Amino acid sequence: MQRNLLILRASPDWNTFDLESSRGFLKSLQLPEDLVIAFAALWEKHFKVDYRSVRAQLKTLALQTYDEVRQASLRRHEEWDGKGQPGGRVAFVDDDDWMSPSLFESLPATTSTEDGARWGSLRVGRIFAPDGYAEPPIQRRPLDRIVYTNNYAVTAPALAHLGPAAFFAHDAAQKSFDRPDFTLVTSEKYLSCAVKHPCCTMSANYLMSLDDFRSDPRREMSAFMESLYAMPLDGMEEWLRKPFVQFRQVMTDAVRPR
Repeated sequence: MQRNLLILRASPDWNTFDLESSRGFLKSLQLPEDLVIAFAALWEKHFKVDYRSVRAQLKTLALQTYDEVRQASLRRHEEWDGKGQPGGRVAFVDDDDWMSPSLFESLPATTSTEDGARWGSLRVGRIFAPDGYAEPPIQRRPLDRIVYTNNYAVTAPALAHLGPAAFFAHDAAQKSFDRPDFTLVTSEKYLSCAVKHPCCTMSANYLMSLDDFRSDPRREMSAFMESLYAMPLDGMEEWLRKPFVQFRQVMTDAVRPR
């Protein structure tokens, strides 16, 4: 077994996902319980590739990037015992984000006193604001105290001391990383990417608040695709180019009109 682990959070089989089962998850986030159901219906009314198929393809892409991370093994959270390996780190991921293959190689070596590590987080997607395309579709999030969904890892001693629930979700991890007795190492390299694709929960919640999107989502998707193709490949992190190009192709196919 590799010393480093990537733990995949809750991830359904999107091809057979029962949209009704999304109600409990959305309620826990204090979002409208029918958000996913309504979004999926609107999406499928206008586009060739249905919501579940888009999510399934983006999950396949994410898992591909996780499988390519060197010196690491991927585990589903249901199969994880909540522990880490001596001298290794445990990172947590969602099923639609991307990791650099060199993630664990790029971090400083672990020490006996380290509790966790943090690195730079990229973000792909439109900004959730009226001028959402004023910025390029790839943004470099500030490297500060914020713990995002996939830019942190913890050591076996930290897991044993605080328990896996203190790190599994990023909001809990934030509280743990902010503890005065938490020993943290930081890398200034950008080694992971949060993908805010149109079908993710936060994107759907924002888009469904727009009258223009609800009346005709094709205009929004046209602007989204234009922004993706306007993004030059030169200059972006080398590891990001492959998943970005694949993502662009998945979305090109997905938003073909009915």
